[in-house]
Amino acid sequence: MKKEQFEIELRALLSQKQYARLSQELSQKMKLINEDTIYTTQYRPGHIKLKYSNKAIEIVCKDGSPLALSRKEIRIPLESKEQLDSFAQILTQLKLTADPAWISHKKEFEYAFGGFTYLISLQHIENFAFLVEVEFLSEKNDSRIHEPNIRAILKELDCEPVNNQKFAQKIQAYRDQYAKL
Repeated sequence: MKKEQFEIELRALLSQKQYARLSQELSQKMKLINEDTIYTTQYRPGHIKLKYSNKAIEIVCKDGSPLALSRKEIRIPLESKEQLDSFAQILTQLKLTADPAWISHKKEFEYAFGGFTYLISLQHIENFAFLVEVEFLSEKNDSRIHEPNIRAILKELDCEPVNNQKFAQKIQAYRDQYAKL
């Protein structure tokens, strides 16, 4: 069954040292709700991701720019890796372009702030970056309520939201480097 919601998030790029510090701090101070290694391939145009791990297999479709504060997100869970592979074939037949795949090592923590529960996602994306994302999932686009809270949480973590232009350049450099392999 598909799940449709709005993802309201900001992210910060981290050094390996910052990542190690946050990994230790968050593990001590917050509730770890998920730890996983996720294999992802994104298709363009648009923003369709095929994702799998030992915990979940799914298609994720997001509306809007990957750099936007809030985007509509639809998640469709799948039964098997074979189904995921079939969807990959369909997307290829539809002439969508697959970006180079990536592997994310992710830890997710719950954090109560301002009367809401936020998700803090600490990620190491192999050959790309160390990141922290703070997000709120909502049935409606209420980013005006959550953006100040998300910014305050990042500040508490001693992190600055990523500059969208620099992040877009980093993504393109990854695509260029690994598309050749």
